[in-house]
Amino acid sequence: MSGLNPVSENPLAMRLKLIKGQNDLTERNNFIQDYIPFIIKAVSNQINRYVEIENSDEFSIGLIAFNEAIDKYDETKGSFLSFAELVIRNRVKDLYRKKQKEQREISLENYKGNSPESLLEPYCEIDHESISLNEEIQQYEIELRTFGISFEDLVKETPKHIDTRRNAVQLSERISEDQVIVKEIYAKKRLPVSKIVLRFKTTVKIIKRSKKFILSTVLIFTGNFFQLKLWVKNSLQGERNV
Repeated sequence: MSGLNPVSENPLAMRLKLIKGQNDLTERNNFIQDYIPFIIKAVSNQINRYVEIENSDEFSIGLIAFNEAIDKYDETKGSFLSFAELVIRNRVKDLYRKKQKEQREISLENYKGNSPESLLEPYCEIDHESISLNEEIQQYEIELRTFGISFEDLVKETPKHIDTRRNAVQLSERISEDQVIVKEIYAKKRLPVSKIVLRFKTTVKIIKRSKKFILSTVLIFTGNFFQLKLWVKNSLQGERNV
């Protein structure tokens, strides 16, 4: 690769260098989104049926495996897509062999109560053989630190009341879909409270009393935390049934 003119590199290789060399999270997210059809095909080939995106553990594992392949790929070892397909295939095999589906589908039935601490209990109870999930949680903790948030902060600021917590999660999901606000959040490492109030017709008081919780949840929805995102949505669904 020495002396190679960057202009002559193929677009895929250039994007991987940008993601890995500059730790460009936006480009990583865009790259994964662009290759969702590839991920679907790779998973479908492994399970011998077309994989649905909605509520599919296999698809979630495929996304996580593709993200893992980005981190572990060595350009001297051959094609990235061939490597990514191998990682996806192995992870899907692990899913069936270790029955990780039950471990990921955490609901309120696993909680000991509605205290803020209960939101983090699943992190403590994860089987250490679930390497992908453990790595995802570790990466999430690192991401939180860049925003000045610790797990301890998250415990303290998690709304105690179910309705308040549910509303905060729903607001976080809506915020995560607004690219302008998300871009500002990552640039300034904080919530643009005034803009959120105007955009989503809420109040400053509602945001400020759960500010770190809302910001932390936005990071899950906008980041590459596919299993945590599934956990949040399952938890929200569980709370609707309480």
